[in-house]
Amino acid sequence: MAEQTRRPRRADRYTQAPQRVSDAAAHPASAGENAVPSAALQEQSGAAQVSRYPSQGIPQMAPQTGFPPQGAAPYPPQGMPAYAQPAQQPYPPQYAQQQYQQQAMQQEMALQEAWQREQQRQMQLQEQQRQEQQRQERERVSSQTSSHGAFRGYTGEIPVGPGNRGAEPPAQPKPGKRLGLILVLAALAVVLITGGVVGLQSYQRARQIHEAVAAYDNFFAEGVYVDGIHLGGMTPEQGQNSVQSQIQRRNDAWLVTLSYQGTQMAQINAGMLGMSVDIGQVLNDAWAQARYGTDEERYAQMQALREHPYEAYTATPSGDTSVIDHVLLQVKSQIDRQAVNARLLAFDPTQAYPFSFQEESSGLRLNTEELRTELYHMVSTMSSGTLELQPETVEPEVHILDLQKHYMLRSSVYTPISTSSEENRNNNIRRAFEFINGYVLQPGDQFSFNSVVGQRTEENGFFPAIEYAYGEHVMGIGGGVCQASTTLYQAAVCAGLQIVKRQPHSDAVSYTEYGKDATVYWVGKRKIDLVFRNSSEDPIYMVASVLQDPSNKRRLIAKVMMYGADMGDVRYEIETKTVQEIDPPENPVYVKDKEGTYVTYTDQQKSVSKAKPGYVVESYRVKYAGNTETERTILYTDTYDPKPERIYVGVNRRGD
Repeated sequence: MAEQTRRPRRADRYTQAPQRVSDAAAHPASAGENAVPSAALQEQSGAAQVSRYPSQGIPQMAPQTGFPPQGAAPYPPQGMPAYAQPAQQPYPPQYAQQQYQQQAMQQEMALQEAWQREQQRQMQLQEQQRQEQQRQERERVSSQTSSHGAFRGYTGEIPVGPGNRGAEPPAQPKPGKRLGLILVLAALAVVLITGGVVGLQSYQRARQIHEAVAAYDNFFAEGVYVDGIHLGGMTPEQGQNSVQSQIQRRNDAWLVTLSYQGTQMAQINAGMLGMSVDIGQVLNDAWAQARYGTDEERYAQMQALREHPYEAYTATPSGDTSVIDHVLLQVKSQIDRQAVNARLLAFDPTQAYPFSFQEESSGLRLNTEELRTELYHMVSTMSSGTLELQPETVEPEVHILDLQKHYMLRSSVYTPISTSSEENRNNNIRRAFEFINGYVLQPGDQFSFNSVVGQRTEENGFFPAIEYAYGEHVMGIGGGVCQASTTLYQAAVCAGLQIVKRQPHSDAVSYTEYGKDATVYWVGKRKIDLVFRNSSEDPIYMVASVLQDPSNKRRLIAKVMMYGADMGDVRYEIETKTVQEIDPPENPVYVKDKEGTYVTYTDQQKSVSKAKPGYVVESYRVKYAGNTETERTILYTDTYDPKPERIYVGVNRRGD
């Protein structure tokens, strides 16, 4: 058997091994017994001459003439700006280079094993052919032997022994057996040739894929984009320069304007932020595309990148983002405006409607968090433009229409002042109202007439006037104040307030009905007071005054109004009912007129008041919703004692 072809060295594994196969096929004489005489095998072996670049059927992956280069420059290139270099490891990473070297060694060993298997198969094929030739030669020699044991073409004497009649001529092979043998040999040759062709084709494809992949060992794969730049076919240094140049151009042109209602509020540019971009990691990731794995895996990845390109963008630029925060705070201070709630400005009881309000107004608030996020996005994408600021509208919490509901008229009551009422009495009513007018009673607080108005004295501004005391009309300081307290009492009842203390007069008064009056008194230690509590949830505002009666210009009225929370369609009224009438005494009462008010002498008498029946009267607070009575609550049961006739007699004798 011929000498076995030597194992190729690493340096010539892609050229020498395929060349030996083709040489053996093209020069069978030099191959000795290992030569394959088949013309078909020679043609196939000739086809096994693999060119440097992929043949038809394998896409041309080389980026440019002269690829692949003899060796890629290390990454990062010399002179690369510090901000563009990877933060933690060189580019490509060291561990990735080691992995690639291991994979390359594995691929080399696989190719060598494939070449050895091919050599062994070729040697087995040659050995089978040699054995077949020897067998055919033996059959040929055997067929020429004569029936007497002589070979065809032999001219010597045939030996003759005892009983030997001479050798029989050799039997001629049958035509059918010879044809079958030829067909078997032809089929065997076809199988062997086909196996060799398939093996050579597999090897050829593996080599073509390897060359297509190796062409990009020092270049970015096709279909790899960073910031829209196609890096396919570029060296690491070229890719870095292309990306960095575009970043610099974008930085120079980047400008964001903040505008509000057509007014420029601020501008931000890259110089203000001192922006820089770390492109190392992005380029690391881009470089890793179709970089690792077997040749078949890398080739498949390259094909996939042609269909679905890899697109990446540089990381968020680093810079002094506090500049953005500072600009936003300045802009916010210019735009933000607090909402103004409607509020009560003044309570002036001298006005027809005693309240004045400040109307509400909406505020503005610039959401800097959303704006900061949008600005950061524009920084990261280096998108220039104008941002029209859209501050949020801040609605006030209190609107004037809602506020006014807390200052609605709850009650309005007046009592007529008699035309015979003297001026001092009228002035006493006015003086009492001066303390009440403009008074604000807070929720839950009590109002005491005596505490608010004070003792009726001349020092306190009151005047002497006729007053009703203990069933008689007498001169006193502050006469007429009871009409003020009565009017106030009725207003408190109609405003829905809680009545804590109230007493009726001992007799009827001219300005209201039985059961609706409220007397007050303060002389020395003896006091009669009117007290009520603000049982609502809002303050009660009181307006009290003496006015001209709109229905009778010759007469005055004492009027009290109370304002507070709106009661809607609810209103309160005082209603009375006489439940009993008491007959007056038959005998008159004689009163000595020591002061000589009515009579002077003992023989003089004057009937000052007629006998009057007494009454028991119930008073109610009646609640109405609209015009429908919904509630009736008893307030008081008052007893007005019957009054005998009162006759004044003189105390002086005539002639004294």
